[in-house]
Amino acid sequence: MSSGISADGFQIYHLRQAVPLQASLKRNEMKYIRIIIISLAIFTSCQDKSENKGYLINGIAENVPDSTLVLLYLYPEMDVIADSTFVINEEFQFKGNVSRPRLAHLRIIESKDDKTFWLENKKIHFIGKKDNFSEAKINGPETQKEAELLLKRKDSIFKEMENLEAKVTDKNRDSLFVIYEKMIDVEIEINNKFIQEYPDSYESLTRLNWSKERMGSEKTAKIFSLLDSELKSTEEGKAIEDFIANNKNLEVGDKYVGIEQPDINGKMIELSQIHKKYTLIEFWASWCGPCRSFNPELVELYKMYKDKGFEIFGVSLDTDKEKWKKAIEKDGVIWANVSDLKVNNNKAAMIYGVRDIPDNFLIDENGIIIARFIRGEKLEKKLKELFDNSGSL
Repeated sequence: MSSGISADGFQIYHLRQAVPLQASLKRNEMKYIRIIIISLAIFTSCQDKSENKGYLINGIAENVPDSTLVLLYLYPEMDVIADSTFVINEEFQFKGNVSRPRLAHLRIIESKDDKTFWLENKKIHFIGKKDNFSEAKINGPETQKEAELLLKRKDSIFKEMENLEAKVTDKNRDSLFVIYEKMIDVEIEINNKFIQEYPDSYESLTRLNWSKERMGSEKTAKIFSLLDSELKSTEEGKAIEDFIANNKNLEVGDKYVGIEQPDINGKMIELSQIHKKYTLIEFWASWCGPCRSFNPELVELYKMYKDKGFEIFGVSLDTDKEKWKKAIEKDGVIWANVSDLKVNNNKAAMIYGVRDIPDNFLIDENGIIIARFIRGEKLEKKLKELFDNSGSL
């Protein structure tokens, strides 16, 4: 199912799913094929069964041809192939070591077959079928069992979300979005109950990291306090602590908070430097399809109202500077754009409580937020009202 919907598109990227896997992985796979060594470790059953220092994935890939390449990725380094092997007699194998439970992504090259699961230093049995790896059965990791338990608890709310998405039309989009938002809140409450039951689970840590922007700093802090000290000391735990310290969860009516980050040339740009009569703070990323689809209309509106006192301040949630630069050039983005290249840990995103992109905040000359997530016809109409002095919020 999709990660979220928006009042204008029903297609937004949640920051916990920030990098669209198919496009990102395919580019790296093609590069990998060109440099892969013929002597790549092929499946073998000659393993020391007494050894238990790392993980051992014994995989079954039903109906997958011999010599098909299987790739293993470890979050959050989704641009890096962690390991690879070939399918032989519908079987494959991975061996390695992780310092802690890690979310892993297993992918059959040149196909849509993939599966995300928890990887631990244990014997893991993976059973999947061609063209249906998303439904693969995984036995072994304790964290995987916990994740599947939580998923089962959320089965009914996910089905309701899917049914709601199927009913979306241009006329009912806004009203259904309100209902969908309430469903997400229900999902988060299910997650929080799970965290209370399993405070030492890495699945709990991941779920809290996913929902922190929506809950805000105060509620996040309460749930975070329940977690085991080991989880708090992880990279994700520290990211949650940073969020608690920085998040303001700004909404309409609040005073804006300054943003200072480097532009594509490394020059530090402060929001106050470019702030005019009305400024749109636009959160986006090169990998975000919906964001990119909105850029052409933003370019037109910018050209139309720039000389009247309208400005745009883009904040990119990218990690790859070159891809960010190419997106700016291809989309003809001509306003100020900044990024610290930290994706969901972007400090501005933390402060403003951005949980999905695209997202934006329209601020007036006094620095007051007068609208949020406004685009398309709504943005065009609002700018016309503001600059023609013929209406107000």
